[in-house]
Formats: sequence, C-alpha cells, structure tokens
Amino acid sequence: MNTDTFQLSEDAPGRLHTQDLICQIQLECQAMASHILHQGLAIAPELVARLATLLAATTTSPDQDETTDLAAIFALAEIHGKLTTAVAPATPQGIMLLDPQRLAGQRFAWLGPVPLIRMLTVTAMVFLMAVMLTGLSSEVSSKNITLGLLESAGDILLLNLLFLLFCAGLGASFAALFQAHRYIANSSYDPKYDASYYARLILGVIAGLILSEMLPAQLFEGNSLGNFGKPALAILGGFSSTAVYHILHRLIETLDALVRGDPSAQYRSSLDTYKAQMLADRANAKNELAAQLLALQQTCHTESGPELLRQRLAELTLSMLPPIYTAAAQSSTPATSGSKSC
Repeated sequence: MNTDTFQLSEDAPGRLHTQDLICQIQLECQAMASHILHQGLAIAPELVARLATLLAATTTSPDQDETTDLAAIFALAEIHGKLTTAVAPATPQGIMLLDPQRLAGQRFAWLGPVPLIRMLTVTAMVFLMAVMLTGLSSEVSSKNITLGLLESAGDILLLNLLFLLFCAGLGASFAALFQAHRYIANSSYDPKYDASYYARLILGVIAGLILSEMLPAQLFEGNSLGNFGKPALAILGGFSSTAVYHILHRLIETLDALVRGDPSAQYRSSLDTYKAQMLADRANAKNELAAQLLALQQTCHTESGPELLRQRLAELTLSMLPPIYTAAAQSSTPATSGSKSC
C-alpha cells in the first residue's frame, strides 16, 4: 500500500462519514476564501492559488476510486486553519450559513438569512400588530390600565393584561433580534444557541408582566421609573428580564436582612472584638518587655558584671526577633562565644 495515500474504510457508513468530512472541509475553505475576497481582507495570494489547486485535486465523484491523497487532505486542513484565523471573529459555520449563494434559493430570505432571524422578525411584527389592535379598543385606556389585577375584572382586565403582555413581548423580541443581529453582522452565528433566544422571549414576557403589574408602584417612587407608565414598564421588563431578576433578588436580600439582622452590625462587632484582642496582645507584649528590662537593670548590680549583662541582652534581642532570624543567630553563637567584650 502506498504510504502517501490512505484507503477509505470498506464499511459504507464509515466511508460516507469520511467523505462528508472531506466535503465539509472543501466547502468551508471555499466559503471562507470567497468571504475574504468579497470583504477585501488580507490574505496571501499563494494561499488562494494553493487552495484552488487542492480543491481541484481532492474533488471526487461517486464513480471515482475511493483512494484519497493524504498529503492533499493534510494541506487542505492546514489551509482551513489559516483561513479560520484570517476571518476571525467570523466562524466557518457562520460564513457557510450566510453564504449568498445558499440564501439565493430560499423563499423567505428577505425576512432574514437564518431561520432564527426570520422567526424573531415575524414574532416582533406579530407583537407589534397585537399592541396596535388591542390599543384600538376603548377598554384599553390609561384609567383602566392603572386599576391593576385587584381593582379590575372581566373583559376590561383581560384586554389590558393582553395589551401589557404584548408590550412585554414586543420588548423581548426587539432585544433578542437586536442581539442576534450582532452575530449575523460579524458572521459568528451558531444555531446551537437558538433555544436560548426562545427562552429569552418567554422570560421577557413574564418579566414585563411582573414589572408592570406584580411589583408595587411605591417601589419606583423617588427614581426615574416612577414617571413611567405600565406599558413602558412592560416593554422595559421584556427588553431586560435580567434587570427584573436583579430587582427581585435585591428584594429577597432585603427581606433576608430583616429576618437575620443587619450583617454590617455583626461585622462591626467582630471588628471591635478583633481590635480589643490586638490592644490586649500589645499590652501584654509591653509588660513582658518591661519585665525583661527590669531584670537587665538588676543584673547590672550583681557580681557577674558585663558577661551576664551581655548574655541577657542577647536573650532579649533573640526573643524579639522572628523565628528565622533567631535560628540564624543561635547557629552563629558558638563562633562568637569565645570572643571577649570590649
């Protein structure tokens, strides 16, 4: 068997899987090279020429031999890596999904290049039309919408709640569409995150209803939100469900502080205890030092004279030094013990 080539597996599924992988590398390389040329990005001319040669060499048809040039595939994979670096932050998958030739045959491509964008666009348009239609009703008014859940009933309550839900959905779809547009613009879109956008729509509708109806109006007094009406609060809640989550989390923390007590008082108590312990330790250290100095003073009046005084001074000095310096001083004591005092 030739070492420059490898024989594809005789197993049909394995053979098809290998061929699909090679085909994927070819298509992504071709799409990235086309993207680079269309956008005017910097790329080495010899890299494009080498890619064109390899694409022609590795292109296979069903009636061709199943033997593929290993060196050509290695070179193609190497070019794939260089092209991926050149198109960053775009990704090969994102460029493939947004390829103009691929989008040319789609019926609803004018709504968006990928199914997620089309779904979000249609959802935003539906919520916008729903807000307009429910707003046409005479039952939806500033007077009725301020009544809330507990002071209204029947069709009036239903229409006003639907109006607020549609406002929240409009804000949620706008936020999701705006965020997804950034990934489409830089060709880094990944379909595996589509489910997060659907969940964000649902969370936005719930958050908008909570912010406009469930939370008390007194909560927003004294700040800019107090001047907003319920439709505006519903749109804001739908636009940022994370902000509503933080508001609820802050309320839970406040309630927890009321039950457990103010943590700052406990912190101040611990700090005062620590300071008192530090002062007591410092006083003990001063007392010990004073006692040792008094012992030195008494040593001066004994018959031993300077020799004992020098020994006591050395012991006092060693007791005040850190352990590492104490060990070093003790190791050098034998070498200096035989010396006479001045």
